[in-house]
Amino acid sequence: MEVRVEYSSGDVEVVVRGPKDSPELLRILDLLNADNQRLWDLDEEKRAVPISPKSIVWAEVVDNKAFVYTENSFYEVSVGLGELENRWESLGIFRCAKSSVINLNAVHALRSCPGGRIEAIMVTGEKVMVFRRYAPLLRGRIQEGV
Repeated sequence: MEVRVEYSSGDVEVVVRGPKDSPELLRILDLLNADNQRLWDLDEEKRAVPISPKSIVWAEVVDNKAFVYTENSFYEVSVGLGELENRWESLGIFRCAKSSVINLNAVHALRSCPGGRIEAIMVTGEKVMVFRRYAPLLRGRIQEGV
């Protein structure tokens, strides 16, 4: 992949060239559009707040309610984990268990555990378990470069 940056006055223009079905091209487009993708949900005071995929550290389902955790807060969201995963998988959202997803870009460290599991230590210090079923997928994503 060749990256070329040209500086000029005026508006910012981005031109991306490549094969239509290139996974690399699709990943670049997802990254460029990430700031425009937001999930709107309610905070603790019932105010509508935008949640960007970059701000998500991890998410889980508890008692049939989905919660998204950021570095500073958490939100009950109206979408399920499957939708979060499908919508933002290319931005690092990864299913690590039946009831939780993590943002691979927010992982501080990984530690192997007995039974083929992996402990993900997030940037917030929280520890989220990647279960045996999802561990090989995580290893593959790491080798691909997240």
